[in-house]
Amino acid sequence: VSLRGSGLTRGLGSHPPGPPPGPPARAMPVSPEAVEAEERGNIEEYCRKHNVDGLVQELVEGLLRDRPETKPKEHFAHLLRMQLMRENTAGATEMEMCEASKASEVPGRLLINLFEATKRIISEIVPKEIINIIIQETIKLLHAERVSLFVYDKRIDMLVHNSSNLKRPIRVKPGQGIAGHVFKTREIVNILDCYLDDRFDQTFDKTTGYRTNNLLTMPIVDFEDECMGVLQAINKKGTTHFSHVDEILLENLCQHISIALRNAEVYRAAIVTSERAGALLNMIQSLTQDLGVQSMILTITMHANELVQADRCTVFLVDEKKQQLWSVSTDSGKQIRIPKSAGIVGECATEGELIAIPDAYADPRFNQEVDRRTGYRTHSILAIPVMRRAGSAGSKTLAVIQMINKMEFDGAVGKFDDEDIQVMETFGTFVASKLQDSLLLNGSSKQNESEAGLVFASETGVGLRACVKNYDASHRGQAIQESMEEGNEEEGEEEGG
Repeated sequence: VSLRGSGLTRGLGSHPPGPPPGPPARAMPVSPEAVEAEERGNIEEYCRKHNVDGLVQELVEGLLRDRPETKPKEHFAHLLRMQLMRENTAGATEMEMCEASKASEVPGRLLINLFEATKRIISEIVPKEIINIIIQETIKLLHAERVSLFVYDKRIDMLVHNSSNLKRPIRVKPGQGIAGHVFKTREIVNILDCYLDDRFDQTFDKTTGYRTNNLLTMPIVDFEDECMGVLQAINKKGTTHFSHVDEILLENLCQHISIALRNAEVYRAAIVTSERAGALLNMIQSLTQDLGVQSMILTITMHANELVQADRCTVFLVDEKKQQLWSVSTDSGKQIRIPKSAGIVGECATEGELIAIPDAYADPRFNQEVDRRTGYRTHSILAIPVMRRAGSAGSKTLAVIQMINKMEFDGAVGKFDDEDIQVMETFGTFVASKLQDSLLLNGSSKQNESEAGLVFASETGVGLRACVKNYDASHRGQAIQESMEEGNEEEGEEEGG
């Protein structure tokens, strides 16, 4: 059926013919005033909708209330970040919000500096190097004139003070001065004027002529909640004191420093263990050779130093017939003869007990006259008795090994700790049988001589002086044997003459 001409086609989209369209209507011109008024209205509507006036007022009031030391723009950014965080994290705890607030207060440029400093610090593991890096990076981060790092040493119960202006570290007692106070209390101390604070010790300034105006001191606490030391920044450059942002930066830096110090401590312990193992192997290799008594005494002296990092070591033989302790100085080759009951070595020989002294000058048994005469300063002493085998005739104590001045990695003198004592007790047990067998062999041909006299047969100590003179640490066994042969040849020539 055709729908053409029925009128229904018009309902399907067709239109009756009409006149052609004319030109478009001309737009009415709009004045600039009308455009500005319309834009102003839109802005006012936006401000009402989003409460921009209230937000600006809140930011300005916060700026005037807090009076931050950062730039206004940086503080505005902090306030806005905190407001968004409160709106988006309604279930956050007060502690989480406090930590977030601290992080938000620090400008981004300083956070980048903190990240770079942290990266350099944790990349090092050698104890001495890491201390220098910590000091230098803290100076750059806080723009301080000087920085001091106090690391707690459990073995000596002291804070080891390392500073950018010190050539050698010094020791500070926990609780002494501001650093000791912070170590004990774990408080953050930020002093605006040191000379107005009673806790500040002016002695150092008076001695050096340096003026300490302000300082920031922070405890270094590790993940086990153990205080490992204290970090102290002195004299902020460009301003009169360290700011709250400086406190936040240093607090975060100290968290990473604690990890770095712990890693360095593990590394140091591994190095000590390795060196001791090497020294034990060298000692065993040397003592298994066919050595004379003098060579064995020299070997014991040299290897004992390496085992516990002692500055000096002396082996005293017990002479029961003359009631004396005999030895020979490894420096001059001269014989040393003292009464068996004299001093610390005498007590060790008589009682047969180990003696460990952390401070020789605080012990009444120590004779300070020797130090005054030689100019040497004795700090720590470890005396180990070398006992005879059970059932042997004579005194139970065969000899005494005396160690003087435990040397630390930083060159300072420390005290012998429990690990040193354990190592030396094992060492004394090992060398006892070797030394006793050597004395018996040496005495088989000269029954009338005392044991010490058999060893130091020559009044001038020619044999042992030759050992000392020709001793070479890199070729211990060979050098000892060669020097003993030379010494025996010299003695033989003298007897033949």
